[in-house]
Amino acid sequence: MPPLLRVDDLTVRYRSGDQGQLVALEGITCDIGEGEAVGVLGESGCGKTTLGLTLLGLLPPAGKIVRGSAIFGGRNLLTLSERELRGVRGAGISMVHQEPGAALNPVLQVGEQVAEVLRAHRHLSREGASDEAGALLALVGLAKETSIAAAYPHQLSGGQQQRVAIAQAIACRPRLVIADEPTTALDTVTQLEILNLLRNLREKLQVALLFITHDPEVLMRAVDRILVMRGGRIVEQGSTWEVTQKSQRAYTQELLNSSLHRKDHKQSVAPTRKEIDSTDSCAPVHPIKTYHPRRERSTEANGNGSGRQGPSPDSAPVHTDSQPTERETLLHVVNLHKGYVQGRRLSRRRNQIDALRGIGLELGVGSTLALIGASGSGKSTLARCLACLERPDSGEIRFGGRDLAKLSRGELIPFCRQIQLIFQDPGSSLNPRFTAVEVISEPLLTVCPGTRRESAERALAIMELVGLQADWGQRLPHQFSAGQRRRLAIARALALEPRLLILDEALAGLDLPIQAQIIDLLVELQARLSLTYLYISHDLRLVAHLADEVAVLHQGQIVESAPTPELLAKPQSEQAVNLVSATLELSRLQS
Repeated sequence: MPPLLRVDDLTVRYRSGDQGQLVALEGITCDIGEGEAVGVLGESGCGKTTLGLTLLGLLPPAGKIVRGSAIFGGRNLLTLSERELRGVRGAGISMVHQEPGAALNPVLQVGEQVAEVLRAHRHLSREGASDEAGALLALVGLAKETSIAAAYPHQLSGGQQQRVAIAQAIACRPRLVIADEPTTALDTVTQLEILNLLRNLREKLQVALLFITHDPEVLMRAVDRILVMRGGRIVEQGSTWEVTQKSQRAYTQELLNSSLHRKDHKQSVAPTRKEIDSTDSCAPVHPIKTYHPRRERSTEANGNGSGRQGPSPDSAPVHTDSQPTERETLLHVVNLHKGYVQGRRLSRRRNQIDALRGIGLELGVGSTLALIGASGSGKSTLARCLACLERPDSGEIRFGGRDLAKLSRGELIPFCRQIQLIFQDPGSSLNPRFTAVEVISEPLLTVCPGTRRESAERALAIMELVGLQADWGQRLPHQFSAGQRRRLAIARALALEPRLLILDEALAGLDLPIQAQIIDLLVELQARLSLTYLYISHDLRLVAHLADEVAVLHQGQIVESAPTPELLAKPQSEQAVNLVSATLELSRLQS
């Protein structure tokens, strides 16, 4: 049987003002069979997303197909007209984009956007399409009673936006789904649900899957074969078992086993949810190992196991579990409430959403609090309120002794530099007309004295600090990969040397080695500058490496809060148990 899709010698280049022409794909040759799932693994910027965009004719204007072919259903996709491609997109091949916030129409309700796909390819009435759209949203975990269909994209969390994008992609039961990081913004429980959903669709409808991700654990659960990409080329391919268990290539091994994740996988077999529930309280289990790089480095520096570190002129004092100390409180949140109304004005379908319901938390100087919870639990809303981008309905946000919730817009200006938020969706948070240097130096020019040249030099230094080459400084945001845009957003936030850094899924979408590098960078900056972090994440493995304490958010309320080792070893609330159990199920595939 001929393959569903056959790609041969595909070569794509981008025009770049600073480097002429950049090779995005070079000689790509691969195929996908009917109902087969093929994964693409590689570092940020290796060409994974470009491959998906090329197949659907969605390359940006700077992209150019130099040579090659992509045969799907007997036709070469690369030679089809725009009109012919419109008949393929959605019905034959669909794509789940990595940044759903940029892919969804901001002025249409999400239910209408899913129904729009159905009406474009199937003869359905408006009412029939609306009903089927509601069923599709429920299929991806957005129940009808939540009134999500009547919401606009900006009224949804990043995870909810991702699920809407998946509902659009599967609406017309296409023969091939290109999923570009479809589980990045989802909590581990929902990740498993989405992976199971995609697997069921493959079995029932023989839907083929091209699965692009940075997470090898997700690939091992979702695909039959893996293509490993580097620098626009396929450097290795084989069955999932061959690539993940037998590969001898150093590059593949680095992607599969970064230093950050290797420490987690050297532990014994992780317990199941039933074992967590039934474990005696006097004999705690440790399903997720907590590793604090700054503590281990301080121990190694002294050559003993005391974990103590002498004072250093370059860094703040480092405290260990055996060396308790009172921390100065930087942020104190008291009884915070925030609500939204979803839907159109004057519409009967408007729905009141209580995003935050009496939130209370405290952050000490130089500490890290991780905020975890299911998509839509209120994490990003809390982040925007703390960053003074939205006003809470009631409650207090005390920062440095001042209640920010009571200050006027003018009075808040001095605090804007001290609190920086890294948004979950970098594609929509960066000015598309600014170069990378301008993106980073803009806040410097606004609040810091100095010339443009000085600000540009500092911006280039910060780019290198987060793993971006300085000679990329004149590129526009769309000329970076999604993972590189995340690093650009981190660089912009660090430019002003804030006291409080709020990271909303700042490491999602990055390959494992880069995640490890950014974690080390954040730890080092925290030690040097006494930075305080509020880290919002769905990845409990990253939480275990970075956070001192974890708070679990559910339906706008904190249902559990404890030191990181304690909460990850013995979660008490149902929500925490579900998240830990799902993480362990994914981890067990690779251990």
